[in-house]
Parts: sequence; C-alpha cells; structure tokens
Amino acid sequence: MAAHRNETSLTRLWNRWPRCSIALGATVVATFAAAQAQPPQGSPAMSLADALREIAAHSTVAVTAGLDLDAARENTRRAQAPYYPSVSLSLGHFNRDDPVVAIFGTFAVPTTEKNFFTGELDVTELLWDGGRRSSAVKGSRSVEDATTKRGQADVRDAQLEGMGTYLGIMALKAQRRVVAQREASLRDHLREVTDLFEQGVVARNDLLATEVRLRSVQDQAGRVDNDEAVGLQALNRLMGRQPTDPLALPDQLPSPPGLPASQEELTKRATEGNQQLLALRARLKAEQDAVGVRKADYYPTFIAQASHTYQQNQYLLYPNANFLFLGVNWEAYDGGARRTGVREAEIAVARTAQEIADLQRQLAIRVDRAYRDYQQALREAGTAQTNVQASEENLRIVEDQYKSGLARSTEVLDAESTLAESRFTLVNQHYNAYLKQGALLTVVGEDLPTFYATLVPTRQER
Repeated sequence: MAAHRNETSLTRLWNRWPRCSIALGATVVATFAAAQAQPPQGSPAMSLADALREIAAHSTVAVTAGLDLDAARENTRRAQAPYYPSVSLSLGHFNRDDPVVAIFGTFAVPTTEKNFFTGELDVTELLWDGGRRSSAVKGSRSVEDATTKRGQADVRDAQLEGMGTYLGIMALKAQRRVVAQREASLRDHLREVTDLFEQGVVARNDLLATEVRLRSVQDQAGRVDNDEAVGLQALNRLMGRQPTDPLALPDQLPSPPGLPASQEELTKRATEGNQQLLALRARLKAEQDAVGVRKADYYPTFIAQASHTYQQNQYLLYPNANFLFLGVNWEAYDGGARRTGVREAEIAVARTAQEIADLQRQLAIRVDRAYRDYQQALREAGTAQTNVQASEENLRIVEDQYKSGLARSTEVLDAESTLAESRFTLVNQHYNAYLKQGALLTVVGEDLPTFYATLVPTRQER
C-alpha cells in the first residue's frame, strides 16, 4: 500500500513537471526582465520635460541649427567688411632677357635694368556705393533672424518626435505590467485547472490550452522588453547621447494636464506663435531686404586709393612714388542683368508671401483638427477605463462559473484575453492623449518643456 502511494506521488510529480518548468521559466524571465529594467544606481528618472530640454540642447537638429546660425553670423561679418579700408601689398622680382631701352632719334637710352625688385602698397576705401553695404548688412541680419526661426521650428519638430518616442517607451513599460498581470492570472488559472484535472473533473485539453496560452504570454513579455530596450536607444540618440548610455524613465505618467486656453484662444495664439509661421515671416523679411541689395546695383561707386610704389631702377630719379587716386565706377548698361536680378528677388518675396497667407489659413484648420484629436483621445481613454472595469468583472464571473463547472476553460481564457486587450487599449489611449496634446501645443507654438515642467510622474504600486 505504501509503495502504491509513493508511486502515485511520483506520477503526480511527473505530471506536474511540465507545469512546474513553465512556472520556473516564467519566474526566470520575469526576474531577468526586472533586472534589465532596473535604472542605474543613483540615476534619477528623466522626466518628459527634461528629455525635451535635452533634445533642444544636444540633438542633431539643435546642433545643426546652431551651426547654421554661426554660418549666417559669419556672412553678416563678411557683409560688414566693405565698411573698412582694404590693404593690399605686392612684391616681385623681374628677370628680363633684355633691358627696356627707349630710342630718341639716334640715341638709345635704357629705362630699366634687366633684373630688379618691385613693390606696391595700396590702401583703398569705398566712399559710397549706392547703399550696397548697408543693404547687404541689413539683409544678412535678416537672414540671421530667419535662420534662428527656422532652427527653432526644426527643434520643435524634433521635440515632438522625441516626445512620441518617450511616450512609446512609457506605453511599453505599462504594457509590460499588463503582461505581468496576465502571467500571474494565467498561473493562478493553471493551478486551478491542475487541481481539477487531478481530481478528474476536467479534461487534459483544458490543461494544455492553459499552458499554451501561458507560453504565448511569456513570449509576448520578451517582445515588449526588446521593444523597450530599442526605444531607450532611440531616445538616447534623439537627445544627442550614445544609444547605450544608461537611461531611467519614471514608471508611469498621470493624466495629461489641462490645456492652457480654450480652442478659440489657441487658434489666436497659433497665428502669433506658430514656429513655422514665424520662420516664414523672417524669411520674407530677408527676401525683402535682398530686393534692396539688388536695386543698389544701379548706382555708381566712389573709391579713394592711396598707394606707395617702389621699383629698383638705377635709371629712375625717384624709385619711390606716392599717389592718391579718386575715382568713380558706374556700369551704365548691363544688358538687363540688374533688372532681372531685381525681378527674381521680387518673385521670391511674392512666393513667400503666398506661403504665409496659405499657412495662416491652414493654422485654423490644423488647430481645430489637433484639438478634436486630443478630445477624442481623452474620450477613448475614458471608454477604455470603463471597458477594463467591465472586463475585470466578467473574468471574475467566468472564473467562478468555471470553478462551479458551469463554464469551460476556453471561456476563462477568452475572458482573460479580453481583459488584457482592454488594459492594452487603456495604456495606448492614455499615452496617445499625451501625444495628441503635444501635437496641438506644437501647432500653437507652446514651449513643450515649460508646459510639462510641472508634470509629476507617478510610481506604480507593487
């Protein structure tokens, strides 16, 4: 009798071995994932506002925008150069085969040596150029402003991209918690099915179906962990860091903060603060100044030049000479090139003005669309929250029915899957609302780091 009981115990242990190995594997995977997700010691979690500031300061877009501005400033310095006199120095040595000889009747008089040094120092000052210098400097400074505004618009776009990556990681972190909940729920159900199977109440296919579902969820956990790791690398790159740099993010974010104004006020702000619109206006100013530069080509230029020359020549009484030159240069006719240049500059102004007018018409539509998308995302997040609550209650009822023999295991698994989908939808809609809000604020011209500076991340209860 004792031998029979021992044999029965061994049989039960053998039958439970696959399920024990599943539970052990799940524990190992969860432990490894938790270890991988642990932030570096002493590294505080990076808030959304901090990440956006990093992008504005160190991203590739921000760095290239700074370099473009440096180049524009150098162009301004070059435009200012004609305000200062130019100094040129030339030195040389001539080696002739024969000296220069002048013939006066029957006399031959040499005027230069065969080999001699020569030098000249010139100082030239532009007295008046019809306003070319002032127009060029004014235009260059307008280009500086246009470059600044364009860089700011590009940085805002990069911040919105970085915000999407940040929120994607936060969604993956929340999805990982949902997967962990699924694992725990399925392991509990597996224990229940195992007990019922050993009692002969349910068939083996209930056991196998639950084991298959658990393994699928464990594979899902691995995919989520991989996506989160890649997302962290992408966020590091957007912030101008090395992809492998350690980076810790908070567990989750609360509900999005309220909008700073009504839809009507946001539309008004967009017409005044949209970065693309400001960049176009700055470009229009630069192109208008370029028209003045082209028109200045019609006027003459007046110059003054002081020079000192020296020529090594034993036949010259005065080898050194100083002189002052005052002159005017005016191209009276150039075949219409100046008129064409002015017309090209005016066409560029008209084109940019048309773009500004069209963008102003677009902004009202874009704000309205972004506002509707954000409100819709909030509504869908609220619906998802209600669906989660209903799915939790449904799973509880089906589990009770299964324990009483009134429901099948597949119904429990379907109810669990429905709950998981509801939770995934809630996670996605929660962070989708953030992204829609960020898109709306970007169109309006709001500074995202400042807006989200007071956002306090919440920690998931464990």
